[in-house]
Amino acid sequence: MKRGGARLALLFAGLLLFYVVGVVVRGQFGIRILVSNQSGEILRYVVLKEETHGPRYELGDLGDGFSRRIFIRPRTESHVAMSFQDASGTLHSEVVVGYLESGYCGSAVAIVLPGGKVKANERIDTLSCKGSWVDFLR
Repeated sequence: MKRGGARLALLFAGLLLFYVVGVVVRGQFGIRILVSNQSGEILRYVVLKEETHGPRYELGDLGDGFSRRIFIRPRTESHVAMSFQDASGTLHSEVVVGYLESGYCGSAVAIVLPGGKVKANERIDTLSCKGSWVDFLR
């Protein structure tokens, strides 16, 4: 019985270590943003911008039914805005992550719907990346 308990404790310690390493590694990547085009048309010049002092992330054109995923590491208090041009040439701009600070971690999903409407959902962790390795797969 002692041998089985030791194996179980060792297994638990190994899994805990794997999780903690995943939290640290995931924290180095910042915010994962998935942009999904469900609009029924091609989106042109899709750009994510960390406002007001951050870089621009040019995603290019995004066909109907396609998605792109990027990671953003916020540098200061900011938000992330997405802009794109629809098939008629109309420029759209929406905030996809409302508030960020340096060191924040988490994920956001921005789904572009017909008519250029954007449905955004975010899950931001302020202290740690408790999603660990699983956050890379979602």
